[in-house]
Amino acid sequence: MTSAWIALDDDGFILESSSVHLPSCFPSALHSEIFAILSGLSALSHDSSISVYTDCSQLVSLWTRFVDAPFSPKLLREPNHLLWLSIRQLIIDRNLKVDLIKVLAHGDDIYNIQADSLAKDAHSSLQPTVFPSAFCNAPCLLTFNTLPIDMNIRHFLRSIADARALLSFCSMARFTALGSPSLFDWA
Repeated sequence: MTSAWIALDDDGFILESSSVHLPSCFPSALHSEIFAILSGLSALSHDSSISVYTDCSQLVSLWTRFVDAPFSPKLLREPNHLLWLSIRQLIIDRNLKVDLIKVLAHGDDIYNIQADSLAKDAHSSLQPTVFPSAFCNAPCLLTFNTLPIDMNIRHFLRSIADARALLSFCSMARFTALGSPSLFDWA
């Protein structure tokens, strides 16, 4: 999974661009889009104003629920809540003014095509993987084995319990005759 963004000045000249390869157990286009916004906002100085053009309508609708609206604990139940919290915190800490503008996906917008091309190039090139936790600016960060938990905590705990139950099931005498549970690729 990759993420890319392009920064333009008022005359349409490219000031900066970035593309990164992101590790993810649950890859999604939305995760990539949110991470691109977060890394782009991280490059801004204090008291900046920015217009963000995106072809992801889900990003625009979730932005109004999670960033423009007052904080709600329901956000913590959502996927990508660490990225959303980091964006909220970054906007507050740096006093940023952000306008999100929806552009037509797969349209003739030259900058959208260029950002998509940049992300595709990042996917095919060998570059170091950037861990999203490096950009996490959330006020509270839950981790498991030093990895950030970026999913509904109840679902995460249920997954851990299911994995333990499966391990216990596979450790039964009738299965251990086939070999040790450590022989199986649990991933």
